[in-house]
Amino acid sequence: QTDCFNYVRFLQSYNSSHLYACGTYAFQPKCTYIELSGFTLDPVAFEDGKGKCPYDPTKGHTGLIVDGELYSATFNNFLGTEPVILRNLGPHYSMKTEYLTSWLNGFAEPHFVASAFVPESAGSGSGDDDKVYFFFSERAVEYDCYAEQVVARVARVCK
Repeated sequence: QTDCFNYVRFLQSYNSSHLYACGTYAFQPKCTYIELSGFTLDPVAFEDGKGKCPYDPTKGHTGLIVDGELYSATFNNFLGTEPVILRNLGPHYSMKTEYLTSWLNGFAEPHFVASAFVPESAGSGSGDDDKVYFFFSERAVEYDCYAEQVVARVARVCK
């Protein structure tokens, strides 16, 4: 057998004692915490990975943890037709992008490649200017031409 049933697609430091990991788990995404001291995980602590990790290991995905919150860009359904940018895992309630055919739609086949946190609140009086940027490519559906064009895109999310 050459195929694996679980592809680890996300692994980042959660705090000084734990990592946070998400995997495809045979097309049923799961996430858990890994204790750093013994590099062990509690199998009972697995949680649903929908919106945190793609179902399909071949789909593009990116994410990062900022101040205990996971920001991820992935596909939210089994078919891989509902791309989503989502914030969860922290003290705030979960939030995700709306599914709009005019932006980040499944027909444009987005491929998420990277994400970055840019702290812009250092000089701000309100301290709420921090942003998370998502980098992806997708088929340009706004152009009316015969040839398929793939374009690079950047999405900005306020922290």
